[in-house]
Amino acid sequence: MASNPPKVSSPLSSTTNPASLSVWLGKVWKFAVPVAIGLVLWFLPVPAGLDPKAWHMFAVFVATIAGIMTAPLPMSAIAIIGGSVGVLVGVISFDDVTKATGTNLVWLVMLAFFISRGVIKTGLGRRIALLFMRLMGKRTVGLGYGLVLTELIIAPAMPSITARAGGVLLPITKAIAEVLGSHPDTPESRGKVGSYLILCAFHANIITASMFITAMAGNPLAVKLAADQGAKISWLDWAIAASVPGLLCLAIIPIALLWIAKPQIRSTPDATALAQRELSAMGPISFKEIIMAVIFVGLLVLWIFGESLGVNATLAAALGVSLLLVTDVLTWQDALNEKSAWDTMIWIGLLIMLASKLNEYGMVSWFGHEFGPHLQGMPKLAVFVLVAAIYTYIHYFFASATAHVSALLPLCLALLVAAGIPPFVAAIALGSLSSVNGAMTQYGIGSAPVMYGSGYVSQGQWWKSGFLMSLIYMAIWLVVGPLWWKLLGYL
Repeated sequence: MASNPPKVSSPLSSTTNPASLSVWLGKVWKFAVPVAIGLVLWFLPVPAGLDPKAWHMFAVFVATIAGIMTAPLPMSAIAIIGGSVGVLVGVISFDDVTKATGTNLVWLVMLAFFISRGVIKTGLGRRIALLFMRLMGKRTVGLGYGLVLTELIIAPAMPSITARAGGVLLPITKAIAEVLGSHPDTPESRGKVGSYLILCAFHANIITASMFITAMAGNPLAVKLAADQGAKISWLDWAIAASVPGLLCLAIIPIALLWIAKPQIRSTPDATALAQRELSAMGPISFKEIIMAVIFVGLLVLWIFGESLGVNATLAAALGVSLLLVTDVLTWQDALNEKSAWDTMIWIGLLIMLASKLNEYGMVSWFGHEFGPHLQGMPKLAVFVLVAAIYTYIHYFFASATAHVSALLPLCLALLVAAGIPPFVAAIALGSLSSVNGAMTQYGIGSAPVMYGSGYVSQGQWWKSGFLMSLIYMAIWLVVGPLWWKLLGYL
C-alpha cells in the first residue's frame, strides 16, 4: 500500500491560523497607532510662534511615547526606532543618538543596577529583611514596618523597583504569610494577613522609589529635565528634599493599611520563628556579604558627601562596581547577564535625548508661554496642587511610569515654572509623584504586576487601597512637602 506523501507546510500557514492571525493583527495595531499619531501631528499646521523643527520633533517624540505605551516591541527597541526615525526626518543627528547613552545620569543608573545585583547575589538584601522580621515581627504592624525599613535601606542602590520587589521582598513576604496560614486561594485566607503584607511591601517600594535618584530608573529623566530648566539637582539634593515627605509616607503605610486592608491576624509570633529559621539556614554572614555591606555604606557616604570631595555620584558608583569586581563579589559575567541594566541604558539615554531636544528646539518653553498665562492670577500653591494632581491621577491611563514621565513631565514642569514655581521644587515634586502615582493600579509601575501576581490582593482591593493611599500621599507631598522645601530655602 502506497504511503501518503509528506505534507508541505505553507509559509503562510501561520497567518491562516486564526490564533496566529489574531496575534499578528494585534501587533500591527500596536505599530499602527504610534505611526498614525506621529503622521497626524507631523502634517498638522505648526502652531504660531513655534519653530517647525520643534513641532516635527514633538511629533517624533509623541509617536515614540505612544509606541512605548502600545508596546509592540520592548521599550529599548521602540526607543531605537524613534531615534532612527528622528535621524531620517532630520530633527536629530545620528551623533545625538550615539551620544545619548554616554551621559553621567545614564551611566549612574546602569552602574546602580550592577550594585543591586551584588545585593541580591550575596544574599545581603534577604538577610537585612529577615533581621527586621525577627526584630519586629511579633505583631502584624511590626511586620509591615520591617518591610518598610528593608525597602528604605536597600532602595538607594537598587534602581530596579521590580528587582527589589521580586528579588528581595516578595519571596520573604509570601513565606511569612504562608507560615501564618494565609494563602492566596480564598478571600478568607488572603485576608488573614497576606493581603496586608503584600500591600505594605508594594507601597513601601514605590515611596522609597520617590526618595532617591538611584531608587527608580525614571528619576534621572526628571533630573535632566530640571537641568534644562536651569535647576541642578544632585543625589544629595534629591534625598534631602524628599526625606521628610517620604519618611512621613513610610511611617503611615503600615498603620493606614491596618484600616484599609484590615488583617484578621494582629499577633504574629510565628513570623519571628520563621525569620530565625531562615537566618539559621543562611548561616553566619559571609565574607562577600561583609564586603558588599561595606561597599554599600561607602557608596551612601560618597553620594552624600562626595560633591565636597570632588567625587560625583556616577564616579562613586563606578568605584563601587570596580571594588565589587576586584573582590570577586561580582564577576563581569554577572554584569553582562544583568539585562535590565543594558536595556535601561539604551531606553533611558534615548528618551533623555529626545526630551532634551524638545527643550533645545523651544517646544517646552513655547508650551509654558502659551498655556502659562491661563494660570496667571491663581495663587502659586493652587497652580502647584492643580498641575500635580492632574499629573498624578492621569496615570490611570498609563501602563508605564517611564512613558508617563517622558510624555508629561516636561510639559507639566513648564507650566509650573511659567506660574512662578522654582524649577528645583517643581522637578522634585513631579519626579517624586512619578513613583507615587504607581500606587493606584496593578499595571502602573514595574513592581505592581510582580506584587499583584502573588494572588493575595484582588483587583478591587488593589484599586481601592491604591486610591485611598494616594490621597494620603498627595496630602503629604503637596502640603508637608512645600513647607519642608520652604524651610530649606527652595521656596
